[in-house]
Amino acid sequence: MLRDILKILVLPPTSLLVGLLAAALLLHRWPRLGRGLLWVLLVVFYLICTPFLAGELMVQLQPYPALRLDHPDPGAQAIVVLGAGHYYSAPEYWHAEAPPYGVDQSGSLGLQRAQYAAYLAKALGLPILTSGGGMVDDVERPVARSMKHTLENDFQVPVRWTEERSHNTASNARLSAEILQAAGIRRVYLVTHAWHMPRSVLAFEQAGMEVVPAPTRFVSRATPEWSDFLPTSKAFTTSYYAIHEGLGLIWSRLR
Repeated sequence: MLRDILKILVLPPTSLLVGLLAAALLLHRWPRLGRGLLWVLLVVFYLICTPFLAGELMVQLQPYPALRLDHPDPGAQAIVVLGAGHYYSAPEYWHAEAPPYGVDQSGSLGLQRAQYAAYLAKALGLPILTSGGGMVDDVERPVARSMKHTLENDFQVPVRWTEERSHNTASNARLSAEILQAAGIRRVYLVTHAWHMPRSVLAFEQAGMEVVPAPTRFVSRATPEWSDFLPTSKAFTTSYYAIHEGLGLIWSRLR
């Protein structure tokens, strides 16, 4: 709980709102300092809303290239795909045999990862493990289970294992490794977003697995053109993920 609260406070937009509150308080006692902080916050907010900075931040987090499927790794034994959120109780997927809370589907990020995992599984013929836990109102509703449903029903790709207890990337790795190593599997293709891959590879290697990175959904560097310096909500979201991953990677390495 404390970790989640700290994460919210450190990341935008909450960190910017906290900064604005601090600036408002400073204006009464130290006007020059308060105005300076306001200008800094304005510049930071503008920059993280531009496609130019969002692309520059993301490029630093994408060291692993796309896979070459014409040269598959001969030692890889399975595909691990990391969950990323739910689309809870999707009303358009309801059916008579659905549980009381309805039918959960993969969230938008999880769906992007599932799409690539399905493509890999069909190309390579390897079994899939989905990873990710979750509880809602004391009812188990794991991300791994909704991703399994998406893969099997929407992409017609079977899922052999689900890891349903993890709550972050480190526990994704540790608990998935337990399942895979019990099945005699040591080397895997790891599917996640390109910008999430460095932290994921580190976590799985720390858990004793050999990893073949299989990144998806790369974010490109801006051209740049004049439009890359115009603020957009998409750029803000991209910058948010970049800042989140950068801080997460630093924390993982310190640990």
